[in-house]
Amino acid sequence: MSGELILIVDDEPDISELIGMYLDKEGYPFRTASSGAEALRLVAAFTPQLIILDVQLPDIEGYELCSQLRKTTTVPILFLTCKDTEMDMVIGLSVGGDDFVSKPFSPLTLLARIKAHLRRSKLVVASAEGGSVKDAWTGVGSLQINRLSHEVMLDGRPIELSTKEFQLLAMLMSHPRQVLSFEQILQRIWGYHSDTDTKTLQVHIGTLRKKVERDPAKPTAIINVRGIGYKYNEQA
Repeated sequence: MSGELILIVDDEPDISELIGMYLDKEGYPFRTASSGAEALRLVAAFTPQLIILDVQLPDIEGYELCSQLRKTTTVPILFLTCKDTEMDMVIGLSVGGDDFVSKPFSPLTLLARIKAHLRRSKLVVASAEGGSVKDAWTGVGSLQINRLSHEVMLDGRPIELSTKEFQLLAMLMSHPRQVLSFEQILQRIWGYHSDTDTKTLQVHIGTLRKKVERDPAKPTAIINVRGIGYKYNEQA
């Protein structure tokens, strides 16, 4: 057994059973919840390492539930949804979601995403061990980041970022003025890459810009290099 407990939140028993079957084959223990209230209770009781969350639940919308979960956990949250427009993704990512898997989905694809996110979570935890929080602040000028405490300051005031937004900013700031390709970023932050996942990255970049750019409509810090990727320009 892997020991990495996964919570499946979906009110369709057939879907929960299908996902659970594939998780069981790979040695992942799991719990299932068919409502938001049950999900909150299970998260408090079992502390899962990853949550698969349906957007449409009988008692609460998945986006609202995600927002509530983010008050107590930073584990990866993967949305299962029939809604895959850019606006749906913006909403889901803005409340703390990490990834989207559209219904109908391939169980093997979902399993690959799960493994990728769990690997990334382990790397993040490992990289944060050791070192001094006080000495971990880096950055030039107005934007400062602390990789150990996961804090960000803009013009001396704290900025609240989601886990993926923080990881994106940290990666870009670690390579100032260097163009990082879509594939490099997706592989490093999400643990996988395909052409269809570029939209997820673009939405995350959009929400990040709203928080760290003085004018998100005219970004000067996080620059898009058309057809290639993104780069970070140090701000005065």
